[in-house]
Amino acid sequence: MIISTTVNFRDYGLKHAEEKAELTAEVLKTGLTSHMVNGMMDHREFFLNEIGNLHNISELWVARSPTVIKQYGEGFNNETPRDNIDKRVLLSGEKKSITTETPSKSFLRVTIPFVASEYGNPNCMQCHNAKEGEVLGVVSMIMDTTDIRSSSFKTILYNVAITFLVIILVFIVINRFIKPYVSIFYSIKNVMHETYRGNYGARVKVYANQESSSVARLLNEMLQKLQTTFEELDKKVYIFIKNKNYVKDSDPLKNINDTIDRLSDIYKFKQTIENDKELNDIYSRIAFILKEKFKLDDFTMTELDVVNKTKKIVYTEKKYSCDILNGECRADRIHASVDSSIFPASCERYYGEDGSEHICTPYSISNDLTLILTIVTTNKNDTDRVRAIMSDIEDYITTARPAIVSKKLMQILNTMARVDQLTGMYNRKFLDEFVDVSIPQALRAKTSYAVLMIDIDYFKMINDTYGHDIGDEAIRVVSKVIKDQIRKSDIAIRYGGEEFLALLYNCDKENILKIAEAIRIEFSKQKIQANGETFSKTLSIGCSQFPQDSESIWKCIKFADISLYKAKRDGRNQVIMFDKEMLNESDLGDSF
Repeated sequence: MIISTTVNFRDYGLKHAEEKAELTAEVLKTGLTSHMVNGMMDHREFFLNEIGNLHNISELWVARSPTVIKQYGEGFNNETPRDNIDKRVLLSGEKKSITTETPSKSFLRVTIPFVASEYGNPNCMQCHNAKEGEVLGVVSMIMDTTDIRSSSFKTILYNVAITFLVIILVFIVINRFIKPYVSIFYSIKNVMHETYRGNYGARVKVYANQESSSVARLLNEMLQKLQTTFEELDKKVYIFIKNKNYVKDSDPLKNINDTIDRLSDIYKFKQTIENDKELNDIYSRIAFILKEKFKLDDFTMTELDVVNKTKKIVYTEKKYSCDILNGECRADRIHASVDSSIFPASCERYYGEDGSEHICTPYSISNDLTLILTIVTTNKNDTDRVRAIMSDIEDYITTARPAIVSKKLMQILNTMARVDQLTGMYNRKFLDEFVDVSIPQALRAKTSYAVLMIDIDYFKMINDTYGHDIGDEAIRVVSKVIKDQIRKSDIAIRYGGEEFLALLYNCDKENILKIAEAIRIEFSKQKIQANGETFSKTLSIGCSQFPQDSESIWKCIKFADISLYKAKRDGRNQVIMFDKEMLNESDLGDSF
């Protein structure tokens, strides 16, 4: 700005000098014309000298054109072209200005043409033999512009001084009134950036200005509360994370959000399984989480019942690769995960494909129940991923633990309510439920059942002779014989006292008699221990067919009972198949 002002000022001074030169040239032209008109051209030298003595004009001369020289002669010494500039202006008729600078001086050379015109006053053509627009001569003058240059330098100094003073004043104003607000703005901006990155420990800088310092203190108090709250929340919610591999983020708010998301998912899972009806539903929910959330595609869940010493596969995805049902589970025995990627062939029960790896993890559901999760992987990356999410899986299984225990207890209670505790056979309650649910289905599917009513001959004599404990032993022996002789699809029920009921699935008459005879004969071979001695007993068995004899299973049971009665009456230790003629021999005939 200072340089621009100075240049403009100098240009203005030079322009003013040019205007002065033009004015001087015009005066000179007018004066020479007057001398010519008045016949005083011989006295023009004085006039020229006087004009040349004007202020700031160092030199002044007039140069005639060839036309004027031809008409009037060359004139005085200072009336001839001195240099090429005069000559060029005489030829072109255009004004020429040249500035010359030295360390101590500055000069402006101006050469102005005199152009002939018959339209002016006076008419140039009256005195000159020239054409319209022809250059009659030039006036050249050298003007001292040192003062203008000095003025420019002074102007620069003044501008610099004024600008410096303005800058100082502006700086004082900014520093006193504006800087605190700008500074606090940038400080707030920096704090916001730090907060965005999760650093809630950044604080706004406090300045001396009362208003800005008040704003800074309020913001810092708010940031301190946020930091304290987030840190406390982060500590409290972190206790819910069981994942030992979990890496906390530097941003506590992100940690809180991630943990709440995890807890929310687990809570929704918990709510869902609490409303499930059966234990298998819960296992299916866990399998769904393993597949959909943890992206596992090859795993097996096995339930180990310590009390009943049973093992049961409750879910398999893809295929079963562990012979846990036929031997001891290493993971259950050592109460820790078995990872084949750490030590190959660490479990002799695993028979997966070559190149595959497995991780078996036991989860203690209760003192009596353990859930074994076997996960099969095909490459190292997958194994590493599974190993990293095992603690997350544990969160879900731990959450499901109370529901599993509850459903398992209900399952045990339901089993106890439907199973005879002495023999392990189903009881009358199971029979009632089975008849209500399965018999209508059997009728629709045209499925048949053979009904065997089995009774120990002279059972009362056992109790009277040896005592009720030996009688119970006899009942256990006959129950074992029945279960050994019937098929897996058949059902054995303790009907009451020494009476037993067997329902044979889709069995023809020939096989009915074959199975019944096998039961009778096998029991007669059994030796029952009683006070240091042994004895044997026999069975009587009555048989009927559903729905051939009746579409009512209860009537078929009664028919089997009538057949049993006939076997007893006819000498015991025999199998009798129901015949409708028996109804005529029974007092109940009219009822059927």
